[in-house]
Amino acid sequence: MTRMKKHQVDDAIKYYREIGKLAFKSNINQNSVIKNSGNNESKLLKMMAEDRAQIKRLNNVIDIRDREIEELNKKQMDLLWKLAHLQKDNGALQEYKDNNEKELGYWEKKIMSHIKKGKDN
Repeated sequence: MTRMKKHQVDDAIKYYREIGKLAFKSNINQNSVIKNSGNNESKLLKMMAEDRAQIKRLNNVIDIRDREIEELNKKQMDLLWKLAHLQKDNGALQEYKDNNEKELGYWEKKIMSHIKKGKDN
């Protein structure tokens, strides 16, 4: 095995010192990256929790609105049912009125003819 000369030993020491400094700087950078990653992760988790809460609130609002819509649809169907019955009753009353007007016209005509006969005699 050959012995290293003094300047080779000094160069090797400088080289290893530089490698050590670079490794230390790299370790500091890696530490800051990991720290930032952890901070970002915690921020994302908070945002996800807020989003879940907001989604839950919106789903509750949607459920309430769905129930309101269902109730209004039921009321609308009830009103349409009542309207159909009223239209049917109105048709029957209109028919009754038309029949009575014809009958009334018939009796008016008969009475007027009797009155005329009475005046003529």
